[in-house]
Amino acid sequence: MEQEQHQTGLSVLGKDHIKVLFIRPPYHLWPIINESDNFLMPLSFPCLSAYLKQRMNGIEVVVYDCLPLKIGYKTLFEMIKFEQPDVVGVGDSLPYIHEGLKVLSLAKEFNPHLITIAGGHFHSHLPRYTMSHYKQVDFIVRYEGEQVLVDLLEALRSGQNLALVPSIVYRQGSDIIETEPGPVIESLDTLPLPDYDIMPIHKYSPFGKLWPRAITIQGNRGCPHFCSYCSWTALEGEHKMDKGEMRLIPRLRAKSVSKVLAEIDVLYYKYGIRYLFWVDGTWNIDTKWLDELCSAIISKGYKLGWWAFVRADMLLEQEKCGVLEKMVRAGFRHALFGGERHSEQDMKLIGKTGLNGAELLQACHILKQKYPQVFRQSTFVTGIRTETKQSLQQLGAYSRSAHIDFAAYHPLMPYPGTPLWDEAQKKGWIEEHDFSKYDMFHPVMPSETLSREEISTGTQALYQAFIMKQPWPYLRGLFSAFQIRRRLHWWFLFAVSRVLLRDMVLSLLGRKQFEGFAAINKLWKPSWYDS
Repeated sequence: MEQEQHQTGLSVLGKDHIKVLFIRPPYHLWPIINESDNFLMPLSFPCLSAYLKQRMNGIEVVVYDCLPLKIGYKTLFEMIKFEQPDVVGVGDSLPYIHEGLKVLSLAKEFNPHLITIAGGHFHSHLPRYTMSHYKQVDFIVRYEGEQVLVDLLEALRSGQNLALVPSIVYRQGSDIIETEPGPVIESLDTLPLPDYDIMPIHKYSPFGKLWPRAITIQGNRGCPHFCSYCSWTALEGEHKMDKGEMRLIPRLRAKSVSKVLAEIDVLYYKYGIRYLFWVDGTWNIDTKWLDELCSAIISKGYKLGWWAFVRADMLLEQEKCGVLEKMVRAGFRHALFGGERHSEQDMKLIGKTGLNGAELLQACHILKQKYPQVFRQSTFVTGIRTETKQSLQQLGAYSRSAHIDFAAYHPLMPYPGTPLWDEAQKKGWIEEHDFSKYDMFHPVMPSETLSREEISTGTQALYQAFIMKQPWPYLRGLFSAFQIRRRLHWWFLFAVSRVLLRDMVLSLLGRKQFEGFAAINKLWKPSWYDS
């Protein structure tokens, strides 16, 4: 039997009751944002919990989110022992995979026979690397996890052939078995409402500055665009095997407005949530959908604020047809643009076609003039293949001309599963293979003319120049008539000053070298991490 060849599954074979424990481990925190803002709810856990409970009998789900609960590793080990789980699952973002793997080691230390499952971006796209290097991982659930996890647990429970379960990876003797990828969930309306009861929902961002008491919510999955570096498309798109190689097909799937409103109703009335953090890769991709959603929110009289990833060209379309005004009335308060680069040629190099940089300038000008209550933030990508010292200076000048409140400059990151990763691997561009450095702050590959160190230095100089070369617009933001913009400007001033002061003190004490603005991208270890 297949089950005899895979002894791990014997721990739940024939069991009427299976206990699943999902864990987000202790993390180091980014100091540029309020500690509370580091604790945004991982939406995958309540979504998986709700789906398991809807589709399976005899299933119990427990979640330990160590960040808001401030659970350190010593306490976590004792809590795993207390729960006595049959299955432990983790699904961390790439820079934190080592933390999730540490959790699975703790679980195996407590009970070598329990089942450990890893999911998320990294393990989905580099399953053989994970299975070859980390023996504490029994299974990988790839890509979209709801149906795959149900199929896997039911197969383990009944002793069915694991090779028939799509989108998983496991060991059979000395072999690593990858099954064919399964289909994506076509209708997101078939998904149950997230199991918010299982989460410590009032612990998320309780004293946040960027996201005050914000709860994560999702209206769509995937994206029709195919930016070469985008991890969203790589995880939420459709995957098919083609001549022995995995092929990624960009897909966009959206919940109906009524489905999303049902989730907002629960968050608003049951939990008293007044601020939403949309985790959609491109929240404003569908103007008609947004029009319907915002009209319904306004008609219900909700007093909401929200943060969202938006495309500048779509925002221009929404302004033209009158939907942007409705979005702001309904709660749109913080826009994060993917400005990325300052020229159409550069955009094409990273697969962001159809944009030339002018869209960001136009969209931010409209927000500044007509909707000043909306905080304007944008990311910019450094270290593209053609990057030079001159092009970095041009990018800095472009970003400072965009009328944004805060700029985030990130070295181009080749995440596994993206077209950029495939090209970088093929051409040997990648020089850093420590995946904990894949945090969008540490360059992992050079450009054609700049080293990684030069890209890093140039990126930090952009942060410094953004404030130092235009102090008056920033200072005016400190006294904005709009609370959210005023609060965020004060917070960023405090956060940067705090980081610089700490770095200076530690350097004077001889405990580290002074890094200046570079220190804002170094994660801090929380005091409770080891407790």
